[in-house]
Amino acid sequence: MNIPRTFSILSVGNEILAGDIDNTNATYIAKRLTVSGHDIVRIVVVPDRVEDIAEELNRLRKMSDFVIVTGGLGVTHDDVTAEGVARALGRELVLNEEAVKTMEGRVESREAIEKMATLPEGARVIRNDVGAAPGFIVENVLVMPGVPAEMKDIFSKVEKEFGCLPYYEEKVRVVGHEDRIADLLRRLAEKYEISIGSYPKKDFINVKFSGHSREEVEKAKNEFLRALEKRGIPYREMT
Repeated sequence: MNIPRTFSILSVGNEILAGDIDNTNATYIAKRLTVSGHDIVRIVVVPDRVEDIAEELNRLRKMSDFVIVTGGLGVTHDDVTAEGVARALGRELVLNEEAVKTMEGRVESREAIEKMATLPEGARVIRNDVGAAPGFIVENVLVMPGVPAEMKDIFSKVEKEFGCLPYYEEKVRVVGHEDRIADLLRRLAEKYEISIGSYPKKDFINVKFSGHSREEVEKAKNEFLRALEKRGIPYREMT
């Protein structure tokens, strides 16, 4: 199996756009995929509207090997993610009997079961052992509930399917502000085939070197440390 190297994350929910909740799902998924050696190319939030979900999903599919969608799989009127995915992929919505089985005996309302089990035709169901609505995979799209505990349960069941590539990272905390090191980071970014991130705080900067080659990551970090010492800039390597 070819291991997807690029991922996009599509978060569905008016509550995220309104600032009522933090998008912790996207943060969790992005970190898990990153430390498995994959690249996240987009994180996008859309409202609970079928046309917005479909339009954005198709856009993300063009730039990613895989798209992960969270949110909008429940029983209320604004849970329309399955419909949006079906529209994007040109598939019919059908009652998925496997999805029904995962909820029977746990969800009392037959109407609720059928709402959450109506999925794009051909979807592979992933059981939700924490909540009700199952996740599903169709083509190169994984769809999961928005409740963080439920998302993590489902993601844990499919994460290995994406494979794992070598990934290494080194972090350095530098005293001061970014203007002290901007030229150093630019030069290193041009020289090494790795990712170099600079994250400024009030009185220091966290610098992260990451990539698929341990040798390249360590070379870049060590060259950075030598340059800091030469300039007399205090730093601390982080674990």
